[in-house]
Amino acid sequence: MKKYPWYPTVYYNTFQDFMSGLSSFGEKPAVCQYDGSGAEHVRSYRELCDDVARLRRALAARGLAGSRIAIAGENCYEWIVLFLAAVSGGGVAVCVDIDQADDTVCQLIRQADTDVIFSSEAMLPICTRLLQEGRRVRQVFGLSAGQTSAAPDGSYRVLWEEGGLLAEGPLPELSPDHPAAIVFTSGTTATAKAVNLTHGNLLQNAGAAVATVDLGQTIFTGLPFYHAYGLNCGVFCSLLKGARLTINGNLRTMMRDMTLAGSRTIITVPLMLEAIYNTAWMRIRREGREDAVNNLLKRYLTLKKVGLQYARAERMKLREEYFGSIRVIVCGGAHVNTELSKRFEALGILVLQGYGITECAPLIAVNRNDYWNFESVGTPLPGYEVKLEQGEILVRGPSVMAGYYNDPEATALNVVDGWFKTGDLGEIGPDGQLYIIGRSKNLIVLKNGKKISPERIEQLVQAIPIVKETMVYGALSGTAADDVKPAVSIYPDPQLTAGMEPYEILAALQREVDRINETLPSYQQLQMINIREKEFAKTSSQKPKRFEAENRVPSAVK
Repeated sequence: MKKYPWYPTVYYNTFQDFMSGLSSFGEKPAVCQYDGSGAEHVRSYRELCDDVARLRRALAARGLAGSRIAIAGENCYEWIVLFLAAVSGGGVAVCVDIDQADDTVCQLIRQADTDVIFSSEAMLPICTRLLQEGRRVRQVFGLSAGQTSAAPDGSYRVLWEEGGLLAEGPLPELSPDHPAAIVFTSGTTATAKAVNLTHGNLLQNAGAAVATVDLGQTIFTGLPFYHAYGLNCGVFCSLLKGARLTINGNLRTMMRDMTLAGSRTIITVPLMLEAIYNTAWMRIRREGREDAVNNLLKRYLTLKKVGLQYARAERMKLREEYFGSIRVIVCGGAHVNTELSKRFEALGILVLQGYGITECAPLIAVNRNDYWNFESVGTPLPGYEVKLEQGEILVRGPSVMAGYYNDPEATALNVVDGWFKTGDLGEIGPDGQLYIIGRSKNLIVLKNGKKISPERIEQLVQAIPIVKETMVYGALSGTAADDVKPAVSIYPDPQLTAGMEPYEILAALQREVDRINETLPSYQQLQMINIREKEFAKTSSQKPKRFEAENRVPSAVK
């Protein structure tokens, strides 16, 4: 595959310009979602622009233009409208990670110096607590579309109706450097940081992302909007190109809504990618076709290595039958299983792995529709520079954050001469694509000074059929802090190990780990295995919390 030109795109400077651009799509469907009964609700681009203008007028009439407005709720159409209304009116949207513990949610809202909160009904007890503290928060509104809400200051719907009776006043003059959003990092080992993203950060990143990947005209995402990935790659990239975006805010109905949407492109994370595949495979197994399909895919993948095609019509029939309209899956947030990507590709579905970080709004690199490598995270976006310093990935470009909110020391430490220090370790291949090795903070440092990147070994362990989740770490083996041995914590797949005794599971894993160790240098070889009885605790972006897997008592010692 050869590099090819970027796709057509538009680079907006402010969200006011962005809204003007969206109005040109008129009656095209913009945002779709399904209610609890599966009924479809669609708003056109004209309706979306009108709804944003109405709410923006109501916020201005209430004296809230320019305020810091926290959005504390599940994905919904109103979430998108509120963000666009607040930001295009000169305010700052505070994107609240509602999957955190109650005290953490409160801390995030305080940390951003929030003035006003729009809250889902489920989050109201937490948000009203902040109002009662009598600090900065002065009003709490309900986020849902309903006319009534238990929120002290009324509902989104009331404001929307008020806006319909008002005329638009002059909008504030905004620049690309004007703050647009505070989005919190979802780190696996540290307290979340408040990232200050400007209009230019978000919109330049969205424009560059659309130039890199052809998302098509029907897109589905269930990624939370309070993360930069879900917000920018999921929402703004879709709207920028006039696509029909189907959203989901409920894990229980995710697969149902994905099927109903019939979208060509899915934007998701590896955990959901596996769920899509496993759901289809369960059907194949129930229908007694597992061996036949496995043999078909294996033969295709073998012949592909020597440049031969095999059973295309049969493979495409399987795609239509088990995956419907899906053609492209954009996946980020964590490492994507290479073998799984290959199996999707065998079925005519292209998995495009990307790489980003909140501080870069978020996308840095992504594989392209006609230029991809399952081992890499793709090509850096147009207008972005990537370099390595002692193996660490540094990024410079228009979406590097304005800084951490109210934390100049951390900003100065992480942004040097315009280069953001990601903390990730990588390599740049001769093909110009970026390859992620691991996190510098996750390195296991041995007494002899040698360093181990756990992520690379985790990929090997994850390929063991009965492994569902895994984490490699340095287990203490003495009294000194650096006296550690490479260890692995494994959560076995409960379906594939059903009926097996614990000692049988351990023995099976030990055999596979022994085989992996034969391929590794001696200092990297796993010396302890810990079997977990439940899944790893995860961040809201579904990344395992690495520190919670450390210092475990081993179940097996080599």
